[in-house]
Amino acid sequence: MEIRGCRGLVSFAENNFPPNLKKLKIADCDNLEYLVDEKEDNKNMSCTLCLLKNLSIYKCPSLMSLSSKGHKNICNQLQLLQITGCSKLSCLFSNTKFPITLKCLIIKGCPELEYIVQEFKETACLEVILISRSGIKSLQGLDKLIHLQEIWLLSCSNLVSFEESGLLTTSFRVFAVANCENFGALPKCMASITSLRLLMVLNCSADISFPSEGFPANLTLLEISNAPKIYRSLVEWGLNRLTSLQVLVIGGEGCSNVVSFPEEGIGMMLPRSLTRITLLKFENLEFMFSEGFQDLASLQELEIFNCPMLTSLPEKDMLLSLGSLHICSCPLLKEKCSSDKGREWSKISHIPLVLIDGKKVIPRASD
Repeated sequence: MEIRGCRGLVSFAENNFPPNLKKLKIADCDNLEYLVDEKEDNKNMSCTLCLLKNLSIYKCPSLMSLSSKGHKNICNQLQLLQITGCSKLSCLFSNTKFPITLKCLIIKGCPELEYIVQEFKETACLEVILISRSGIKSLQGLDKLIHLQEIWLLSCSNLVSFEESGLLTTSFRVFAVANCENFGALPKCMASITSLRLLMVLNCSADISFPSEGFPANLTLLEISNAPKIYRSLVEWGLNRLTSLQVLVIGGEGCSNVVSFPEEGIGMMLPRSLTRITLLKFENLEFMFSEGFQDLASLQELEIFNCPMLTSLPEKDMLLSLGSLHICSCPLLKEKCSSDKGREWSKISHIPLVLIDGKKVIPRASD
């Protein structure tokens, strides 16, 4: 069932839903305050929403909570909950317990929402948490979510850190935090999460650092930007220890002292498993250190963006496996890669696809 643009809708009575309703979408209802208006004298009645599995609420700016009183679990079979663009939402379930059946929670554009729930139960089935552009301050009790697989925290300016050292589950695979400028500490247990495959830390507190224990060893994708302390820790710890890493994306904001990649003189090697490398915004990066690219027989893609001082690439022998090279906003390197006079041309002429500033250089239009 879908309800859209109903300005007269403020809430639903407890027993005013079809008994077999499983999916409900509500959108653009400006005056909706609660999904269910519970009555004091009905707090012991069975709930007619017990079969609801998917609930989506979009752009309802007056919504404050799902239940007016919070006496009962109004959605005790819920598996997917998505709430987007509800500027007054301050709590999800009021005094009710978190639905233990919920598998996916998506919250976007809810600036007044400071926490998900006061307490998770160990029987909770939650697998995915995605929170974006919301007022969330912390996440608590994650150690009880034994089925948790993914956490995405995007543009949450009030988020500071995790209050728990949980996430010690065998199924946890994705941790991504981006554009959370006050987020300054990754979970202490991060290094010991052997199931973690994707780790993204983008544009958070400039002082954010990684736990001293190191990096999750089984990562297949690592993306960091505007995190110079994490970058330095990564260099010192040894990138080559990430033996399963396939995709490496590094933004060099705050790394003004880095003139080579990998860094020359410290024995920094790249994992042999890499298939794609993306470097961006290294303001003083001058050259690519060829010895660090040894034995990258699986490397298929190399992308270099916004590195204005870069003048050279690794030696040709290190790039034989490449299927594509993309260079953008690197004016000195662009000049060196010119087919008629550039000294770097011989290094890239064998690559099937070369793009420079969005223009296809290889193959040429006439080829």
